[in-house]
Amino acid sequence: MSRTLACTLVLLAGARAPAAAKLPPPTREHAFVVMPPGRRNDGLRRHPFYGYVITPHAVVDGGVVYCAYQNGRGEPMVASYDIAKKTRAGPVRASTFGLGGDDHGNPSFYVDRKGYLHVFYGCHGRAMRHTKSVKPRDITKWQEQKPPTPRATYPQSMRLSDGTACLFYRAGGHMAPWTLRTSTDDCTTWSKGMRIIEMRVKPRDPRAAAYCAFRPGADGKTIHCFWNFKDDNPRRRPKAYPDLHEAVYRYNMYYVRRDPDGVWRTRAGEAVSLPVSKAEADAKCTAYDSGKEFAYPGRIAVDGKDRPHIKLSTGVRDWRKDRRVVVPMRFKYAALAEGKWAVTDNLPDGWSAEVKTVISGRGLEAFGDRSRGRWFIFYRYLPDNSVGIFLYHEATGYAVRQK
Repeated sequence: MSRTLACTLVLLAGARAPAAAKLPPPTREHAFVVMPPGRRNDGLRRHPFYGYVITPHAVVDGGVVYCAYQNGRGEPMVASYDIAKKTRAGPVRASTFGLGGDDHGNPSFYVDRKGYLHVFYGCHGRAMRHTKSVKPRDITKWQEQKPPTPRATYPQSMRLSDGTACLFYRAGGHMAPWTLRTSTDDCTTWSKGMRIIEMRVKPRDPRAAAYCAFRPGADGKTIHCFWNFKDDNPRRRPKAYPDLHEAVYRYNMYYVRRDPDGVWRTRAGEAVSLPVSKAEADAKCTAYDSGKEFAYPGRIAVDGKDRPHIKLSTGVRDWRKDRRVVVPMRFKYAALAEGKWAVTDNLPDGWSAEVKTVISGRGLEAFGDRSRGRWFIFYRYLPDNSVGIFLYHEATGYAVRQK
């Protein structure tokens, strides 16, 4: 177990200066944590985070920002930042288990009602790993727990206002359904898996898949879900783009929400059948129809009135080593307006400041307490091939190491 380090942090010079969208370029001096250089995996360095399909990587609870990421061996690492004291603890290794060079093992972080810390990690079509802090709000010691599910990829966790723990994941490989398990005893026992999204049914299509992003509502009583259709059938690839990386072939953007009564509904309030099929998604849940182009989820924001907003990208870029751009990538912005989805090419002036902050800010927003403003986390590769983890506040800027 790594020794907990404590070092005083100072805010970036000009304490009131940088809002989320106006941060200066990140440097080593701005980093919250610096990871040493690592070996390359498939032409790419290992990623300490995994985008929108493993969340959250940071949680604000009890005046502390907790952060989780994976190191070069794929092991989950945890660090924390006391907002009032401006001090850091960690990083600490929460487990010695890791998937090595597989980025899918990245951690999802969770804090239960009693303050115990949980990390869900280390799964790519296998049993999801779960480790828990020995003491509440203490990152120094961890104890392995029973796997919440025998097969999973992409854990996404959140706590509802009534204390219910929600754990979303893909229940296996590409075409497996996106599934929910819940716990009402602070992650000690879990419900049976409930399939939420499965594109293989109605019509039957064994090569239809989905990529989902789940996000808690503004009051902790609802859950918002965006996803796209991932076509795993090489015979259906567009003639214009026949030989790109298999992960490129994703289309459309869909949306459903889980209301406080536990029912999943469309943006119009119509209940959907679970699991949501491709046919029902096309007929009732479409937020953006990409046609023959590709579409990928990006930043998701939920405003104070619990209204969802999404920044998505379109275009064609190969995901292999050369990252070849075939059609330039473009952003689009979607939100509900008078019960319908309005999609624009530019960030709308009418969106609230809080939404613009989340949509335009660097990195991923921390889940949890927002009473002291929003916290974000992201990473960058530094010139010496080390990796910087950057933690920042929307108003006060970077939380940086003193030394």
